[in-house]
Amino acid sequence: DRDLVDIFKLRDQIGSEIVSMLDKEVDRAEQARTFQVPWESLETWQLVRRGRWHMNRRTRGDTEIALDFFEKAYREDANSSAVLNELAWWYFWRAWLRFGDSDDLDKVEQYARKALLMDSLDARPHAHLGVIDIMRGQPRAAIEHLEEALHINPSFAFARSAMGSAKLLLGDAADAIPFFLDTERLSPFDLYRFHNLGELAVAYSFVENWPAVIATADRSLNLSPGYFYARYLKIGALMRSGRVDEAKRELAIFTTRHPDFSEQRVRWIPFANKAANEFLIANFELARSAM
Repeated sequence: DRDLVDIFKLRDQIGSEIVSMLDKEVDRAEQARTFQVPWESLETWQLVRRGRWHMNRRTRGDTEIALDFFEKAYREDANSSAVLNELAWWYFWRAWLRFGDSDDLDKVEQYARKALLMDSLDARPHAHLGVIDIMRGQPRAAIEHLEEALHINPSFAFARSAMGSAKLLLGDAADAIPFFLDTERLSPFDLYRFHNLGELAVAYSFVENWPAVIATADRSLNLSPGYFYARYLKIGALMRSGRVDEAKRELAIFTTRHPDFSEQRVRWIPFANKAANEFLIANFELARSAM
């Protein structure tokens, strides 16, 4: 009987993964179709997909263009949950780049709460409210929102990654790891995977699995070579592994890429126990001391 139960669980898991992947493929196809329609003739849903296309390019210029599309869609239909969710995501992304800009987080909350009023069974606004709490240094409060998001959509990779981050900030690195691994499985082609992999590297740091930190950080850097956190963690892991020469080379790259880096960027991370921040900083400082 137990074997049969396991088979059903595996079937459900595979089904969730297929749904998640197909959803992204359909979205990409719909985005491509919008380029066959003139800007002034785009309908609300087409404006949203065109905006997503620009967001996925992850350049400053494209990000601003994406906002133009989302705002035009909002003017067309201010009660569209799809539009409200895209605006919430846009301001969350900018808040993340600005290390938790409070005005942007307020806008995320505004759009997410309105999206919930429009569609209470949409997982996205619950997830957005969860990540707001994370950015505001309230990971415990975030878990309630993220649990609701995952109850609605168990295959929602963004919510799974955020749940991992919340647990990580609360000091539960071992419990966080499966959420990050689930995210990798559910969304293997996501353009923001570099962040999930960075979080996974942090979790491996806290359980002191240094080979896993290095390998995971490398995967993150392959996707986003300028992501400071992944290289920062890799340097610390190399030092803890006794690979001093490699750590020095990585530190030289880090210094070149991030000449204005301050350890305040790591101290800002809202771990519930600030000893976690000090642990990561100490790992990195080993490399500086070796220079």
